[in-house]
Amino acid sequence: MAIGVPLKVKSFFRPNLGKRSRSTRSSNSSLEVEWKKRIQSWVTHAEFVTYDNAVVVSDQDVDSVDPQLNSPFLQELPLEIRRMIYEYVWLNTQDHMFHVPDGRHIYFQRGRWHNIRCVMHEMDQDPDFIQKQMDMIYESGGGDSGNGNLQLWQRRLSQTWGHRHWRCEERIHHPREPRVDKTNFSSMMAICKRIYPEVMQSIFESHHFHFNDLYSAYRFFVSHPPAFVSHMRHLDLTFDMSFADYTPFIFKTAPKRKNYITPIWKALADMDCLQNLRVSFDIYDRGPWRTLPESNVTKGALDLRVVNNFAIELPASMPIYNMLFQKQELSGDDGMPFEIVRRPALRYWQFHPHEVERFRWDTHAKGNLTVCWVTLLNSSRRIPNPYVIDFPPR
Repeated sequence: MAIGVPLKVKSFFRPNLGKRSRSTRSSNSSLEVEWKKRIQSWVTHAEFVTYDNAVVVSDQDVDSVDPQLNSPFLQELPLEIRRMIYEYVWLNTQDHMFHVPDGRHIYFQRGRWHNIRCVMHEMDQDPDFIQKQMDMIYESGGGDSGNGNLQLWQRRLSQTWGHRHWRCEERIHHPREPRVDKTNFSSMMAICKRIYPEVMQSIFESHHFHFNDLYSAYRFFVSHPPAFVSHMRHLDLTFDMSFADYTPFIFKTAPKRKNYITPIWKALADMDCLQNLRVSFDIYDRGPWRTLPESNVTKGALDLRVVNNFAIELPASMPIYNMLFQKQELSGDDGMPFEIVRRPALRYWQFHPHEVERFRWDTHAKGNLTVCWVTLLNSSRRIPNPYVIDFPPR
């Protein structure tokens, strides 16, 4: 195989790099012919390409190229061995550093898709990990520096990628190490058309995919589903949505109302290879008052087929008064085909700028109605429930 001409000898083939005028172009024609004859004696016509450090196929190599149908890789190796080779190619020297070695975050931002590594640590599996860090800072005092650290962890607590992926979300806002996110996906897909289907299947089967916003998941699974997506085996969805996104699920006719969740459930129902699925729901624009229409929003999950682990993560079960979402709280005794995982109740929040406060939930019973409200530990201020105009009498 012929090697492209290095950059340092390009000037030999173009001795006059200046801009030629029309008057001198004819006078130089004899010189060009002489140069072409000299070059022709060194390289063949097919090799006359001058790319920096490029590899160029010459005429004599064409006969030695194996057609795709006769490739020994495809003809002599069984499919099982080829799949093992693909899985070996996906390995990375950074895999051992993270809790999910094959985890990849997929998100759509600024008109293009992004694919980054999941850098979650094992300690991030604890749903109360962030607030435990805040407990240590709060109990140690620290003055202004302690409040600054509390604000740092408060930002992580209120991020929309979920409590387990706060490290991953921070990486998309700051310069990150490219080698951590590097994959061989593109190079493998570009080898040839014959192995493209096998490569795509291996990518979807060998990796644990994370979608941490509703619209990226909707675009990927509903609007523009890629080929071979039905081979996906491990999936983690985090839907930290606004109150407006949950309003279609206030009523039992939610599947008939336009929303983004129901089409995603239907798309996942068409996937027969799902082995592990985790879906997390939360609401980000109601402060610490985390309640949502659990029964209606998870109704589509009843039709899914998941081989191994299937979990739905929901906010803490608390008597937050909300007349819109009444009687929609799920229970582990409802015979659901999935495990219900509850996050711990929040005990820190930034109710005012530049001040993170610790609070507790107090309850009040009035007849058959039990409600809870926020009580600040170091203040007597009243924190209103965003779902009601006034509190019931205490």
